[in-house]
Amino acid sequence: MIHSLVIQNFASFQEQALVEFTVGPKAGDRDIFLASAQPDVRVNAVTGVYGANASGKTNLLKAIAFLRFFILDSASFQPDKEIDIEPFLFVPNEQWQTIPIIFSLEFELEGELYRYDLELTRKRVLFESLHKKEARYRYLFERRWDEATAKYDFKSRDIGPSGRIAQRENASFLSSAVLQEHPFALRLSNYFKALYTNVYLHGRLPNHEPEFGNVLGAAEFFQQHEDLLKSAEQYLTTADLGIEKIQIVENKFLNADGKEQSIHIPVAEHHVSGVAYTRPFFQESRGTQAYFVLLRYILPVLQSGGVAVIDEFETGLHPHIVRDIVQLFYSHEHNLKGAQLIANFHSAYLLQETLEKYQILLTEKNPETLSSEAWRLDEIKGAARNDSNHYAKYHAGAYGGIPKL
Repeated sequence: MIHSLVIQNFASFQEQALVEFTVGPKAGDRDIFLASAQPDVRVNAVTGVYGANASGKTNLLKAIAFLRFFILDSASFQPDKEIDIEPFLFVPNEQWQTIPIIFSLEFELEGELYRYDLELTRKRVLFESLHKKEARYRYLFERRWDEATAKYDFKSRDIGPSGRIAQRENASFLSSAVLQEHPFALRLSNYFKALYTNVYLHGRLPNHEPEFGNVLGAAEFFQQHEDLLKSAEQYLTTADLGIEKIQIVENKFLNADGKEQSIHIPVAEHHVSGVAYTRPFFQESRGTQAYFVLLRYILPVLQSGGVAVIDEFETGLHPHIVRDIVQLFYSHEHNLKGAQLIANFHSAYLLQETLEKYQILLTEKNPETLSSEAWRLDEIKGAARNDSNHYAKYHAGAYGGIPKL
């Protein structure tokens, strides 16, 4: 579970933005929070990000996606390659080249609270550390670039042998440690592997689009995970789509070289007047295909207790279906391992009953500096009550985060 995120000088965020995903014991008793091993702390099962176009919603999610990539895979860079990251560019004299980009991610793993801190430019990592919360935070490792010696000052404790792990300027220490199969780093990497996102540094991946390749990919996945196919069938058949059953059918064909290949095609079964009719999913509505494809990514997160970080969550979906998917993360039946959803929404319908003030993040861009800001709804005076009509107040402009047309 992610407890908090700090970003600064990243993409459209120039000033420091602190985003909290936790609440205290006085936040109410609705089943919208995940239990934490930390005393008097609970975590949002769902956090919805709202704001005008170009306000910074996607950039907020990109920060989490970048940290996932940098921790897991940055050691795959060539040693002399610049770090592929977007600094805040609207500063004079190209100062963005030297101003540090700053991240801090607080997350819970196996009942322990960790904080990962990172400062870097496109040229190199300037500072990197991992701390573990005990009575207070204690470092597990730290490294800081020394300009005078052109080397890193490094120290570590309680993580096992680490002296031979490469100190790459353009890669995370953890990523290098994973390559060298360091036991602690491998355990930590499993947490970030369970974090799914459809964004990367340069935008949104088309994973959820109801396109031919994505539908086939979802069918291939469900063919290999029959238990999740049963769950997907359950959700689709109760969504008033006229579908009674889903089958994954193998279809064989000859490729251009004359060799036999096979693909798996999803087929929907409909019942009309007691007669069963089947047709390929490609003949179903765009919304039905979008739901099928989204479930391919949501269900593994629910099963593993991971984190889903999703941009444009409601692509092709009716607001009521969006609400039902969101509520799976509240369910003691469907979310047994504490999975967490952080997503950008345009569907304000969720503001009426599904999300409370602790779960609503708003983003807005300063028209003078073009820097994004982010705040949680419970920080706003007048949003103190959970039963406030957030939908009406949001559209009236009381909370900010709407286009100024």
